[in-house]
This record gives sequence, structure tokens and C-alpha cells, in this order.
Amino acid sequence: MRTTPLNQWQQQAVKFDSMIRKAIESILGYPMDDPTFAQASLTPRLGGLGLRKVIEHADFAYHASWHEAQKTAKEVWTAPPDLPEKYRSQKEASFEFDEKMHEYLIDQSDARGAQRLRRAAQPHACGFVTAVPSDEDGKDTLLRPRQFQIAIAYRLGIYVVDKEISCPLCKQTIDKFGDHATCCTKNGDTIIRHNGIRDLVGDIANDGMLSPVLEKKGILGNTTGRRPGDVTFARWTEGKGLAIDVAVMSPLASTYLRMKEPCEWYAATQKHGKYDESFTGTDHIFCAMVFETLGGVNAEGEDVLRMIFRFAAKRLGREFTSFCGRAWARLSCNLQRSVAQSILTRIDGQDCRDE
Repeated sequence: MRTTPLNQWQQQAVKFDSMIRKAIESILGYPMDDPTFAQASLTPRLGGLGLRKVIEHADFAYHASWHEAQKTAKEVWTAPPDLPEKYRSQKEASFEFDEKMHEYLIDQSDARGAQRLRRAAQPHACGFVTAVPSDEDGKDTLLRPRQFQIAIAYRLGIYVVDKEISCPLCKQTIDKFGDHATCCTKNGDTIIRHNGIRDLVGDIANDGMLSPVLEKKGILGNTTGRRPGDVTFARWTEGKGLAIDVAVMSPLASTYLRMKEPCEWYAATQKHGKYDESFTGTDHIFCAMVFETLGGVNAEGEDVLRMIFRFAAKRLGREFTSFCGRAWARLSCNLQRSVAQSILTRIDGQDCRDE
């Protein structure tokens, strides 16, 4: 790609892209149509799997390499045909191409598909795709093959069942994409998903010696049905503690399909709207930490998580950037494992959690 113009080896490039497509379809266990593979070919940052097509990116690589080599050689060369006069790095050019392809896929999709593509491209939503599967810091990044397959299908908009079925737990309809399964409150899957995120946040906070208390009672006094302290710190900032309310919502539910920032709306209305007034004058700050089933998180929750990661990295003597990246990967895998499991439980009764 970087040393030879594409027109001299285009047939080989097409063949290589075809081999990659067949390989990923074999690994995941389902064929992809062209739009689906186009999404899979995007960088993970934009909702893909990073399987960039040689035929689409080879020119960017060659053009960047030509400019870089001429500069390194300190010579003046005769430019080949179609070479851009201005230098752009391969990374920059490829990302710009992916952005345009992402926008094209959104424009060609229905409301659900467009929202799925937008939300899969949110910061940190790709963590489970790029995570190194290792148990060095716990088993959070280890997904069973079937869980990983379903998580990828949910991300790419691939059918998980060939026809609509009745939910075996609540009798509502599960469409071909499995959306109902991610919201169904029967069987405790939403509670398991919530508690998995809560416990992991608490574990990382423990690494930072923040002394987290899970499900702390009495923050707002003697109240019923109002327990906003999923993870609570007695000391956080300005002499006050912090009460974190963790939530997971589906941006693909009909209520949120046309919202630009569904998790922000949920945090503002369902969490801050419910609790802010009650926290006025107390010794705790309130934080709504809202995750989306596709992996995104609201800005407030992201800021608090970054601070927790910073405390933990300092206490453990770890470099912040690498620790932070790994922590996001652990959260992403933890979430996607639960989302995939809720679908599996309802479409074929398979439980991979204790295998």
C-alpha cells in the first residue's frame, strides 16, 4: 500500500479484501450484506471493526508515503499522476474517508439504523472491540464466543433471529434485531447488567482508595424508593462526598430513536430531574452516570469516571493513559457481555455466564 501505486496491483487488493470479508463472516458465523460490511470496515471509533478495505485506503497510504519519502530523501521528485499536491498523513486521510462513509451509511438507513450508527460511534463504545482479552486485571475483558458474536451483531445491525418471536419471559415481541431483549425487565437481566457496572466502578474506586460504599442508604434521609447512591464516596471535592447513580438505557428504544443525545436526556430528566432538589443543602454531590446499551456514556459520567481512573492510577503507580484505556475497555466488555447475554437468554435460552 505504501510503496506501490494501487493500479499496479488492484486485482490482488480486491482478492485480499474478499479474503478478509470471508474470514470475519466465518469467525462471527453470519454473512454480511454490503452496507454491513461497509460499517465493519470503518475504524472502531466510528462504529466499525477496523477492517479497512485495501481498495479504499491504498491510495491514501501511497500518497502519504511518497511525500514522506521525498522529504526524508531531501530531494525533489516528479510527482506521479493523481498525487495530491498537499501532504496528508495516511491516518488523517483514512479517517476522513471513514467519516464520509459513516455519514453515507446514516443517510441510507432507516431511523433505527441511523441511530444505531450514530450511537455506536460514541466515545468508548468501541472498547470491547479493541480490548486485549486478558485476565491480568480480572475477567472483565473475557467474553465467551457466543456473547462476542451477539454483541457484534447488535453493533452492526445484523439479525439475531430470522423472524419476530415472543419473549419467553414476558410474551412481548422480540424483533429480528433483539431490541426488546435489551430492555426486558423479567429474569433480572437489567439488574445484573446494572450491578455489573456498579461493582466494577466500585472496584476501580477501591484501587484509588476512595472507600466506595455500594447502595448506601440514608443519603437523603429516611425515604422510600429513593436510593441514588449506587456508588458513594464520603469525600470527593470541596469537602463534600459524591453519590453516583448508575443507569443503562437503550438508545434504540422507540422513545429515543430520534434524539441526538439520548443518554444526556435520560440523565437530565430521569435522574437529575428526580434527585437534584433533594440534594440541595446536603453534604453530597449527585452524579448521574448513564450508559447506553451500545456503549456510550453521558458527559457527566465520563468526567467522574476519568477522575476515578486518575485516583486509581496514582495510587497504583500506573501511567494514567494506559490505565485509563484499560479501564474503559473493562467497562465496555462488562456492559456488552450483559447486553449480549440478555439477548441470548431470550432467543435461544443460552446462558454463557457460568460456562
